[in-house]
Amino acid sequence: MVFSEAGVSIGRAALDARWDTLPAPIQRHLRYAITDAAPSIRTARLRHAGTFRTGPEQRWSPIVGEQYFSVTSPGFVWFASLQLAPLVWIQARDRLIKGCGNMLVKPLSAFAIADASGPEIDQGAALRWLAESVWFPYALVADAVAWEAIDARSARASLRTGESTVQAIFDVDADGRIADVHAERYRDVGSGRSVLTPWSGRYSDYAEFGGFHVPSSVEVTWGLPDGPFSYARFHLTALEYNVPEPF
Repeated sequence: MVFSEAGVSIGRAALDARWDTLPAPIQRHLRYAITDAAPSIRTARLRHAGTFRTGPEQRWSPIVGEQYFSVTSPGFVWFASLQLAPLVWIQARDRLIKGCGNMLVKPLSAFAIADASGPEIDQGAALRWLAESVWFPYALVADAVAWEAIDARSARASLRTGESTVQAIFDVDADGRIADVHAERYRDVGSGRSVLTPWSGRYSDYAEFGGFHVPSSVEVTWGLPDGPFSYARFHLTALEYNVPEPF
């Protein structure tokens, strides 16, 4: 399903073809992230643990997840289990397929308590794929991604999905590690309303997986009017490339 539009593998040839058009910070990152042993890739799968919370006053709850990505053509499906209490689990599934996002949440995999779709969900899902492309670095030179230089540290990425485009700014440190990503993302504020809100991810704990140097930890934050609200802290437990369709 998520891999039906994955297209062909992307690798060194695509990188070489676009190299001279890339902003200096992204060149610096790709030199660091892609080793000589890195394969061309078409798909990726990660597993993570971590903590999650739904509001600034809420406590952090354990979460585990598994996510599948198509690399050349933007797409993903994410399955997660969130433990709200000792015997209370929430099952979540987020996805981006053919430019359309959908978030489904169920208690104990029973009746849905949230099944969200629409333009705002599409935008958020596309931004999620763009931010998470740091885990499969050849995606940064896919045809769907365009780059614009900002300064010696930062560059703006534009991602086309279907008829829409989303943008995010990536900050790259002196060693070539992407440190942060920033964007304006729609946030659900209740009563069927969503508002554009500053949204960011901070990457850390770089490690090598399958020939790529990628972050193994990320913290995701909303920039609310009364201050930052960090709501997700994930760390990778596995990352594989060129995996088969999950179902």
